[in-house]
Amino acid sequence: MEAYSLFEVNQYIKRVIALNFDEPIWVECEINQVSNSRGNLYIELIEKDESSDQIVAKSSATLWYRQYLFIKKKLDKLTESILTEGIKVKLKVTVVFSERYGMSLNIQDIDPAFTFGQFELNRQKIIEALKAKDLLERNGELELPTVIQKVAVISSETAAGYQDFKNQIFENGYGYDFHIDLFQTAMQGQKTEKEVVEALKEASKGDYDVIAIIRGGGSKLDLSGFDNLKIAEAIALSPKPVLTGIGHDIDQTVSDVVANKVLKTPTAVADFIVEHNSEFESELLYYLQLITQRTSSIIKEQNSLLLRSGEQLKTIPLLLIQNQKRLLDHIETDINTSIKETLSVNKLKLESAEKMIDILQPTNILKRGFALVQQDGKYVSRKSAFKTNKKETKISFYDGEVKI
Repeated sequence: MEAYSLFEVNQYIKRVIALNFDEPIWVECEINQVSNSRGNLYIELIEKDESSDQIVAKSSATLWYRQYLFIKKKLDKLTESILTEGIKVKLKVTVVFSERYGMSLNIQDIDPAFTFGQFELNRQKIIEALKAKDLLERNGELELPTVIQKVAVISSETAAGYQDFKNQIFENGYGYDFHIDLFQTAMQGQKTEKEVVEALKEASKGDYDVIAIIRGGGSKLDLSGFDNLKIAEAIALSPKPVLTGIGHDIDQTVSDVVANKVLKTPTAVADFIVEHNSEFESELLYYLQLITQRTSSIIKEQNSLLLRSGEQLKTIPLLLIQNQKRLLDHIETDINTSIKETLSVNKLKLESAEKMIDILQPTNILKRGFALVQQDGKYVSRKSAFKTNKKETKISFYDGEVKI
């Protein structure tokens, strides 16, 4: 049986590939791994089944330094964002085969429109999935605490956005105090989903007023990690209001869509928290002013009432004294009048009695022709008492006595 050497087989494959792929072609795939060696990028490309998310194809690719400079000049900052693990790309490649190293794809160009289109398509699918689960507005319906003091921050400690956030919130012009706890996570790349979801679950269990997800600015692709179903679900299901300051000016990520409040930058998140507390303080000061004014008004009213009462207290006793004095004067007059009347009446009675006594005096009675008869030293006032056999009977007249 005839046999071929491995080199011969690879030579044959090389010729077949060279004949069938004699010009560059466009390939749609996903970047799985990227490594850099002396300016050259060595990339592993994959394709996944949409339903099972299983890898169905894999190939190595190379972006040589000179070609990388060409692409970077064309795409500028987008280059690094697109050449990131987990990003779907459309690459212009030449298919090459080496008898020693096997097949590889040499990258010639990148179509950024494809990547952005894939992100938007993926974003819409995630939003529809969240809508189907009624999660789009769930976190947004949570009420913010009246005062925000304890904040769980999900970010990277080395991120410029996190430092900006801390400077802005701790150096606020009102002198408010805040307690900030950082939940360290990757804010870009393949670890973003796992670490952010775990941080959200952990922060949701803590004693925090709000959770803030912040990162520095970046391109749309840099923010693509937050167009993620699991992160969005974790935000929506959190019992704490979630604030996002992911660092974009125009477009919103899915994480922004489900968050309680969306702010453009980490600094804007800090400003929002400070102003939220300031509004509460202003409201307190407003009511304090109302209370102060009302209290002052009540005190003035009561002082006026006390002054009037004081004047009345001064006047009433005088009036009472005057009334009592008049009453006493009246009583004194009545008493004097009564005494005079009583004395006058009694005087008349006495005078009458004196007249009666005078009239009834025996001498005066005798003057009117009466006489007193005595027998045995006793006055005889009845005929029956008069005794004819008495030796001596004395009869007293006005002008003298007669003895019989």
